[in-house]
Amino acid sequence: MALVTDTDNALLSMEDAVVYLGLGTSSGADSSSDSDTVRDLINVVSYRFNAETGRNLKARDYTSQFDGNGTNTAQLANWPLASTTITITINASRDFTSTDDQITDTDVMLDTAAAEVRLDSVGFSKGNQNVQVEYTAGYSTDAAYDLTYAAKEYLQTVWDRQTARESISVRTEAFEGISRTYELNFPWSVMQVLNTYREGRAW
Repeated sequence: MALVTDTDNALLSMEDAVVYLGLGTSSGADSSSDSDTVRDLINVVSYRFNAETGRNLKARDYTSQFDGNGTNTAQLANWPLASTTITITINASRDFTSTDDQITDTDVMLDTAAAEVRLDSVGFSKGNQNVQVEYTAGYSTDAAYDLTYAAKEYLQTVWDRQTARESISVRTEAFEGISRTYELNFPWSVMQVLNTYREGRAW
């Protein structure tokens, strides 16, 4: 069992997960065993969502370097920008410690949805790994409500599997014919949400 929740990736707080599963209150689960299991499953859900979308979904800090190509536009690898605070440093010798090499905020325009950076009065000087960008990208779980709720739905699914409840992932059910259709992977409603985050950045 996981001793801690991976807070870098966790799309749900322990408190929200426990309340959603009906295992206790915001102060914690009713048993330490349940707490350990929920903590594990929060990690499982979060890692699976990242893997399914091919992205780190939760907002986090990044430091990346790339080759300057002489233009004034750069596309950052992670999106959307979660903060307009961004530090851009251009240095031919790849020494990014001096503030003298930083681009001032007044020279930077951002498309936060697409994580596109456009320099106003200068360009990204040509060079090998001579540009460093420090930024924050991803989704705040307080704002991406559909993603957070999908994580809760899938948490319920994996919790039911863990506890071997009979109604695991039943999508359709016929009573007299005793015919059932089971979800083999993500529930349909969860997959629909993940598809919107897999489709790519807003242009």
